[in-house]
Amino acid sequence: MTTYAPVTIQQAQFPIVESFTQDTVTNPHWQLLGSARLNGGSLELTPNANSQAGTAFLDQPFSSRLGVTIDFDYSCEGGATLGDGFSVYVIDGAHTTQPGGRGGALGYSITKSSPEHIVAPGVTAGFVGVGFDNFGNFATPLAGTGGGAQRPNTVGVRGAGSLREGFSWLTGVQMPGGFHADWERGAHIQVSIIGGRLTVRHADKTNPNGTLLIDDFDLAGADGQPPVPETFKLGFAAGTGAATAYHRIRNLKVSLPAEIPLEMSGPQTAQSGHRITYTISVQNLGPNDAPDAVLDGTVPTGLTDLELTCQAENGAVCGTGSVRDGLHMPIDLPKGSKATINLAGTIDPQYEGRLTCTSMITSPSRANTAERHSGSVTTDVDRPPVTVTPVIVGQWPQTWPEDAKGWVISYELTLAAHEQRVVWWEIRFDVPARTRINPQQTQWYKVIKDGTDGSVVIATPDDTHTIEPGTPLPVALQLLYPSQHEAGDGILRNLHAIEVTRP
Repeated sequence: MTTYAPVTIQQAQFPIVESFTQDTVTNPHWQLLGSARLNGGSLELTPNANSQAGTAFLDQPFSSRLGVTIDFDYSCEGGATLGDGFSVYVIDGAHTTQPGGRGGALGYSITKSSPEHIVAPGVTAGFVGVGFDNFGNFATPLAGTGGGAQRPNTVGVRGAGSLREGFSWLTGVQMPGGFHADWERGAHIQVSIIGGRLTVRHADKTNPNGTLLIDDFDLAGADGQPPVPETFKLGFAAGTGAATAYHRIRNLKVSLPAEIPLEMSGPQTAQSGHRITYTISVQNLGPNDAPDAVLDGTVPTGLTDLELTCQAENGAVCGTGSVRDGLHMPIDLPKGSKATINLAGTIDPQYEGRLTCTSMITSPSRANTAERHSGSVTTDVDRPPVTVTPVIVGQWPQTWPEDAKGWVISYELTLAAHEQRVVWWEIRFDVPARTRINPQQTQWYKVIKDGTDGSVVIATPDDTHTIEPGTPLPVALQLLYPSQHEAGDGILRNLHAIEVTRP
């Protein structure tokens, strides 16, 4: 069971946001020490030079009780051999600290010249340090208690320690290719401490959902670990030796965690002119509510007549969605709730190629710790053998006969063959309630469904009304709507034509 040591101290409020992209920091409690400075739109912990050490320490406590997630972007560039690396750490928020050791200690733990000789102390009241170690010495006994051989390209975890004591090696995972990244790569790290357990993820533009590096490691239960303090203070640090690198941080967000996984589905193939639907499901598995969750995404340009719906469950509340500039749906997602969003649209009758719809669930005030928080579906669209294009050619009130009063809209539906002659065909679409084909109109085509059940189906009556490639076939059709208001814009929903075998 996780226990918390009591402490009374003024705390920072979540979320704590610092972009480090301006000439000054927004929070005056930041201390930039050693080589750390704001430079070129980021927090530069070290320049690409020998024997540098820099620390950025937020000397303001924040609560650990509901968990905490630390998100930030980074770049790490230099020579052929990068060194040493950088760290993110938290200390007991009841204390303050100076920077930890240089070199392989990555600014968190002890620096030793031999397993017995300490040349620089670690931080004060450290609880955990997560090192992103390109050179590999954070894992060795030269950087604290325990450890073994040098482990380049490793995310390593050292536990609690203070000055010259502690900082035990707890666990580590090698990362293929290490942590070399420029800003264009979009490299991102997420560190979560929830209920005394540590999770670390790494993501970039090629892998937006990220890779799980440290999975729910039990910090509170590890040997030598103290109770989880009531508050934390946060630090970033980096160091170089003979191997060098620029170590840079920006777009920091410290917030309450909420696990909000996303699932997305949609058709893999479709035909132009058909109506398709993409379905996105999100839920909140906790541990915190997410009252300001937002689903954003891209809408394929080949879709028209868009319709966005949201169904909420278990206390979720869907906001007012929009597809004007892409998909946007605000959702209040309490812990344990769920929402299902459907985006429907009709594929342009002339479209042929690929449609890609994407989605991502975020929260301005929470950190999404889910393994999958974004999705994408690509639909391959082929031209069908026959397509139909509607044009409204007129509309008027119909006042006679008594059983056929309403609002008439007259359409010309143009059928076009794609590559080969089409002999037998059908046209299908959906209509509003109480709408039907105008009984006062004389038709040369066959009416299979007149609209009274919500759909219209008309078909060629014989083999004389063929459609030749390059020679479209016009079909005049009148619909009788209950009223002009119910007719609306007159769009024929889910309109498409199909080639059928001979009846």
